[in-house]
Amino acid sequence: IQESERLTRLINQVLDLAKLESGRAEWRVSAIDIRSVIEDSINATSQLFRAKNVPLETRLPPSLPPIRADRDRLVQVLINLLSNAVKFVAADTGRVEVELFHDPDGLRVHVTDNGPGISRENQQVIFEKFRQAGDTMTEKPEGTGLGLPISRQIIEHLGGRLWVQSEPGAGATFGFALPTSEAIAAHEPIVAAAGGA
Repeated sequence: IQESERLTRLINQVLDLAKLESGRAEWRVSAIDIRSVIEDSINATSQLFRAKNVPLETRLPPSLPPIRADRDRLVQVLINLLSNAVKFVAADTGRVEVELFHDPDGLRVHVTDNGPGISRENQQVIFEKFRQAGDTMTEKPEGTGLGLPISRQIIEHLGGRLWVQSEPGAGATFGFALPTSEAIAAHEPIVAAAGGA
């Protein structure tokens, strides 16, 4: 049953990535509250954290401007980042934190863990399809190696960027930034004026 579920996830992710890369994915973009997206993603992954007895801390400002994004796709990104974080920390001593920042150009989300960290050479590898950090000859890979490539495609389609900051032995922070509706509106008159000239 577990193997059939894993294969189903793999097939779905391969199809999802193919749609994203070919531009045939469906998008439902609207103004959304990123706090509620984060909270829903935390609820969706709460069992993973309970199973390993890993606390999940949050630092979310109380009031934030909306962003224009596909809510379901953004939940997909956050679930992937949270699932990865809890997967690579140690049971009982692991720790994961989600932080949300409001910058002049938009919003930033950081998911930080105290896991083994990622070497500099592996920091680009993990964003490649079917690639994971670590020695897969001696370590059994967990997952499909498609979650991060799909997440990066989603964030970039929404006008943002996704990155990782890490050092071996010092945990990892996966972050993404998206423009707020205010930031997009501030740039629209310039585009309109240029198009009308």
